[in-house]
Amino acid sequence: MAKDFLILGGESTLAKYFIQTYGEKCVALNKKKCDITNIKILEKVIKRTRAEYILNCAAITDIGYAEKNPKECFNVNSIAVWNLDILTRKYNKKLIHLSSDYAVNPTNVYGYSKLISERLINKSKNLIIRTSFYSNKYYIINSLVSGKVTNAYKNAFFNPVSINRLVGEIYKNRNKHGILNIFTEKKISKYSFATMAAKTFNIDRKLIQPVDLINVEEKANLPLNSFVPSDIKIQLDEDLLTFKKHLKPITS
Repeated sequence: MAKDFLILGGESTLAKYFIQTYGEKCVALNKKKCDITNIKILEKVIKRTRAEYILNCAAITDIGYAEKNPKECFNVNSIAVWNLDILTRKYNKKLIHLSSDYAVNPTNVYGYSKLISERLINKSKNLIIRTSFYSNKYYIINSLVSGKVTNAYKNAFFNPVSINRLVGEIYKNRNKHGILNIFTEKKISKYSFATMAAKTFNIDRKLIQPVDLINVEEKANLPLNSFVPSDIKIQLDEDLLTFKKHLKPITS
């Protein structure tokens, strides 16, 4: 049976949750089966698949690693995405590409690589999902649930969305084109996010230590404000409750 979605970067957390949610509709390929930087292999995969949508979750997302390896980062996050855009249009497929809040006002190699990827995609034919999501692997949630003391920046602001809501919105909006911002509505500090998560999960807030984000030389420059206005109305408190109730375990 033909699948609707071909997912590249099949080992990523987002890809795994998409598979758990829409497994009957998708097939996923990891780097060994499809290295998106190898254009010959990439074309064979795109040409042969019967899937209508190509969901690109393949990326270098480790910000520190990206800063130390800019050539590799731009090759994976930018150039390979350009090739994906060309090939999906050539073979009449729909590319859905995952971008980042860091692409809006980039301050580091990772952010610039995502910004370039957005500029290289034909927005009249394909779809860019710009987002920042949290899952059970997000360091604040993972640390709190594990009962560990958790440092959270009080001067760094964002508006993340849960992985389960993001996956649902990607599927729901799969036929749109251009750039779609999927976030929760209000700007919030990472410290405030941690306190809300602790409340939702009935965790002692004393585990949360408010700290300041201070960028240092020779390391990736992290933005103090990565808030992006959302195109979809999502309240964080409700999103956290849904995340707690419905999140399926993500296997390592």
